[in-house]
Amino acid sequence: MAPLSRATLQGLALAKVEDARLLYVNQRHSNAYYLYGYGVELGLKACVARYIIAETIPDKAILTRFLTHRLGDLVSLAGLNSTLIERCKDAEFGTRWAVVAEWSEESRYDIIDAVVSAAMHDAVEHQTHGVMTWLKQSW
Repeated sequence: MAPLSRATLQGLALAKVEDARLLYVNQRHSNAYYLYGYGVELGLKACVARYIIAETIPDKAILTRFLTHRLGDLVSLAGLNSTLIERCKDAEFGTRWAVVAEWSEESRYDIIDAVVSAAMHDAVEHQTHGVMTWLKQSW
């Protein structure tokens, strides 16, 4: 795997969300759901990348934790736990985060219906209370 800069991770996150949107609009719900979650994962990894100092090898435990697909673990690694708790006090965001937090990389094997896909679409892309809006502010 080639080195990934923070800017590259940000671009990949946005690209996955754009691809998910195209799939969602075309009623490809399972793949849209998966890519929305993957976009959030990459967005969180972009947040973690803020803490990587050039010409410094991060602690092995950090590198191992960075490779996870578990969104909650990435929130913690990115130092966003308190920010997320505060943000979730807004019920509109909290409800959307709960939808996104259900995602896992194993969802690529699931058949996702239109209702679940629509909930993920809204949770990730809502202009004011969406998870990607929050992540962009955290980049």
